[in-house]
Amino acid sequence: MAFVTCLIATLFLAGYLRGRRVNALVTITGAGLVLPVLVAFTSFVYPADPEARIWAAIAVPVSYLWGLTAAGVGYGVAALALIGRRDI
Repeated sequence: MAFVTCLIATLFLAGYLRGRRVNALVTITGAGLVLPVLVAFTSFVYPADPEARIWAAIAVPVSYLWGLTAAGVGYGVAALALIGRRDI
């Protein structure tokens, strides 16, 4: 559940930063860091079991890819929404 919540937060953060006219590269890479930070925090600070630390080395880069994807989608949707708003 926390994973999905962070993906949604990443979408909204990227959209918000796009609305504030932040550079695309900074927005997508910055918003994409929300998910790996959560995965690293939960695996090292609050480990559910000892195997969580073993899988953290793989889970953090994979979650960064998911975060970049969600941030890119959020940025693109916000860009399309802003284009639609200018036409009115």
